[in-house]
Amino acid sequence: MYRNPFLIVGLCLVLTSCSIGGIFTDYNKLSKQEKDNVVTYKGNISEIQDYTKLYKITAEQVRQYIREKKNVVVYDYIPFCKAETCISPYVFINAVTAKGYAPLIITNTYLDAFIAVGKDFPLHIIDNSKYNTKVRGKYTERFYQDLLGVSLKSINYTSYHLYKDGRYIKSYKNSKDIQ
Repeated sequence: MYRNPFLIVGLCLVLTSCSIGGIFTDYNKLSKQEKDNVVTYKGNISEIQDYTKLYKITAEQVRQYIREKKNVVVYDYIPFCKAETCISPYVFINAVTAKGYAPLIITNTYLDAFIAVGKDFPLHIIDNSKYNTKVRGKYTERFYQDLLGVSLKSINYTSYHLYKDGRYIKSYKNSKDIQ
């Protein structure tokens, strides 16, 4: 049946040695310096002043931020996303601030996250340890289920989540549609 076992073994070795980004947290792909700048944050996220760090946060901390700020748009930011609906943090901040909302940027992966760190805003990342998994899809789904009270699938995996008066209103695929 298998005429060339060396070909099969070689193919298996190649496939198992490949590193596919984005399936897991990608924390292990960070440099030592980047790892040193990842902080598990326990306080009120609205009080973060040091924008050179990447802050691991929980859904409860986000709810506290929303209760405090009232009108908020949460952006599920994926740094390597090139889709038309994926925008830079600066574009997002300017757009939602102009509409009277407080912006909150949360990434779900370490892959390329430090591109946005150190700018004029804090960057947060889902603290996956609460969900006992390193699989990005699983902890992202669970985090937003905790935060929104609905599954990401039910809102078609949108990236922009609108809160008014501290209550979840709607999610949007495109930030331009936020009213």
